[in-house]
Amino acid sequence: MFDDEDIEDYYEEEQDRQAAIERYEDMLKTHDATYFDSAEFEYIIDNYVEKNQLRQSREAIDLAMQQHPESSVLKIKEARQYLLEGQAENAFQILQHIERDEDDEPDYFLVLGSCLAVLGKSKDALENYFNALPYFDEDEKFDLYNAIAYEYQRLQKLDLALDFYQRALALATDENNERETIYHEIRCCFLGKGRKDEAIAFFQRLVDEDPYNSKAWTNIGDCYRMMGEYEQSIDPYEYALAIDPEDIWTNMHLADIYYDLGRYKESIDTLEEALRNGVETSIIHTSLGDCYYRLNDLQTAEEHFRKALEMNEMNGGGWAGLGYISSDMGDSKKAIKYFEKAFQLEPWETEHLYSISADYRKLNCLDLSMQYLRKIQEMNPRDPDSYYYIADLYGEMDQVDEAINTLQYGLIQTDNDSALLYLLAYAYFIKGNRSQGLETLNQALEADFDAWPDFLEYDKELLSNDVEIIDLIELHKKSHDIQSENNA
Repeated sequence: MFDDEDIEDYYEEEQDRQAAIERYEDMLKTHDATYFDSAEFEYIIDNYVEKNQLRQSREAIDLAMQQHPESSVLKIKEARQYLLEGQAENAFQILQHIERDEDDEPDYFLVLGSCLAVLGKSKDALENYFNALPYFDEDEKFDLYNAIAYEYQRLQKLDLALDFYQRALALATDENNERETIYHEIRCCFLGKGRKDEAIAFFQRLVDEDPYNSKAWTNIGDCYRMMGEYEQSIDPYEYALAIDPEDIWTNMHLADIYYDLGRYKESIDTLEEALRNGVETSIIHTSLGDCYYRLNDLQTAEEHFRKALEMNEMNGGGWAGLGYISSDMGDSKKAIKYFEKAFQLEPWETEHLYSISADYRKLNCLDLSMQYLRKIQEMNPRDPDSYYYIADLYGEMDQVDEAINTLQYGLIQTDNDSALLYLLAYAYFIKGNRSQGLETLNQALEADFDAWPDFLEYDKELLSNDVEIIDLIELHKKSHDIQSENNA
């Protein structure tokens, strides 16, 4: 606890700080040349940095260095300024030439550690962070513990990272979502080591201690969701929302779970509950549009997509949603315009290009359809779908040799994707090349036996009545059944 002398010192320093800041800002208004001692510049610079007013802190530092060019403490603050401005190399150069004294060392070690961390030198950063630790009381070490944990995490020393994240957690407050951020990192460390049960157990202990810890409940749900155990994630998310119904990301995660499980009405209920609780965003309306689209309620889906775009016209998902609706209603020209808008906003999302290609194909503009598929192939040469649809389009154009060449190249790029093998087998049978067709079908059945019914759907008359094809499938079926029995 503070004694009376500490309190008096605090108030005296605070008065000095405010006086220095006011005098500095008066100087800026009057443009008078004014002298400030080194300690006053510290107050002034820190005031602007704390407010994230980097332009003002830069001006103060430049003046400070003019008046006190030899001050080591101000040089450290200049290095920190460069670091905040994204110029880590400049910061590092300054720190290399500082003649520091003992009073400067805590800040020196902290800034140098941060600088080295930005430069990717985690081991050197850790050394400086540990040098700084003895200068701080335990209740002042939150940022240091967090920084140390992060560097250990970057070095994949996850046990050490967990140790320091938990130390930081013991000092965390609700300010700036400190606990929530550390929960996320702790979860990542556990799951990064494949220790999913320990991750869940950790957060379970937190909710055992405090059943109203909504963020801990959310992290339990996140653990299950990231492990693909969607059903188990539902209850923790529900508990979290019962405690904090305005938590938008938990709302979205739960809605996504229901969506992925095909439980669209429950996803809608979750999202509409968020709306009733005053949580309304463009993303929520896009998700509602997706759900109603899946339920084939195109009118309600369109209403939500348009509401999403009213709130944020830069929402690519909203434009894509309108594209799907227009395409389903037979207006491919309008659909293409919507998908192109979506792709402009989300240029990484190749699904929009597939949709454009599909609608050009509906319009019988096969060259344009091919053009967009080629664009996908350029963006992601290992995407098997691009080779599949390019080959399929060549087939529609009666260019079977081109389809075969595309599939052969695609198999090289995708490590023999099974869907490409099945389509290549079909292409060989169309060409009348039975030996290569049977050989490729054999490879496809070995790669993914369960996909053979889809293969027959390519051309039932040609494939389902072929005795050699059916015999080959039956041979693999017997082998598959025996293997399944042995595994059971």
